[in-house]
Amino acid sequence: MPVQQKQNIKGFTLLELIVIVAIIGLLSAVAYPKFSNWSRDRAVKLQSEKIVSLLTSATTQVERGYYAYVKVEFEKDTAPSQITVKGINQVDFSKKINGPKDPTCKSDDFTSSQWKDISSHTLDENTFSPALMPIVSDKSKGSGATICFSKGGKYFKQTGNANGRQPIKAKPDSSNYIVLCHKFTVSTDPELKAKGCSPPVTFDDKYPTYAIVYSRFGLITKYKWKGSWINQ
Repeated sequence: MPVQQKQNIKGFTLLELIVIVAIIGLLSAVAYPKFSNWSRDRAVKLQSEKIVSLLTSATTQVERGYYAYVKVEFEKDTAPSQITVKGINQVDFSKKINGPKDPTCKSDDFTSSQWKDISSHTLDENTFSPALMPIVSDKSKGSGATICFSKGGKYFKQTGNANGRQPIKAKPDSSNYIVLCHKFTVSTDPELKAKGCSPPVTFDDKYPTYAIVYSRFGLITKYKWKGSWINQ
């Protein structure tokens, strides 16, 4: 009759379990902030790329002659904020510029039926641009903005807070820009702490900030804030 041998099986001691839990806790404490920073950066970067895509689409439509005039509108009465791109065909645009007044980049330049929808994007609720759009928690602080492009840049125009701002210190310096940041971005300027990102300020590196600089001719460049604006 076979005799069973006793197996020398040992479990973890209480001390070993405490050490393992402590190591896991230490690794989590180190890794979680980095993961959170990466996640926030990825979210804001993705939204900046969406806006770059919208602006590129708008200017391409104009330069290729699909539309004679294109408007990019940052809606002021929505949360999360919405960005829409609409265009005017060559016939309607020719009538306008041959009339008494040139287009002013406002909706009432043309009738609602003349504006043709091209594309749109709803901004992620954790990402915002207070200079152009409302903060999610307070619609009243946003004023909205519109940016209009035409072939060759002749009728390029901006309204709202997209117009007449101080140049952003990117390369090249430009007053034509959109700044995006995470909604928890902290500014060192007391007047801007509640509003988040809005240059010129010093940003908290834990909360990423991106800038999209555009020209009347459709040249679009993306930057990230790393103590200064770094071309992306």
